[in-house]
Amino acid sequence: MFLPESNRRASPVASVNREETTMAHPVIDADECIACGVCVDSCPAGVLELQDVATVADEDSCVACGACQDACPAGAITEIVEE
Repeated sequence: MFLPESNRRASPVASVNREETTMAHPVIDADECIACGVCVDSCPAGVLELQDVATVADEDSCVACGACQDACPAGAITEIVEE
């Protein structure tokens, strides 16, 4: 998960202050991705897009809410935390 569930709110795009949180972004394992698009639909920031597999189209707009990782039925999404 990107943020602990206790830190999540109903509208992560509006509620997450990037300066107060650890920066993270999704990484998609193309070998595991089943190209279902569930992660794309679940992302409130519109960071992901579906090509042959899901890809990170706009890493800088990620709000680190973890919605894509939670939604992925294949477990193909993990996080990279930036120090």
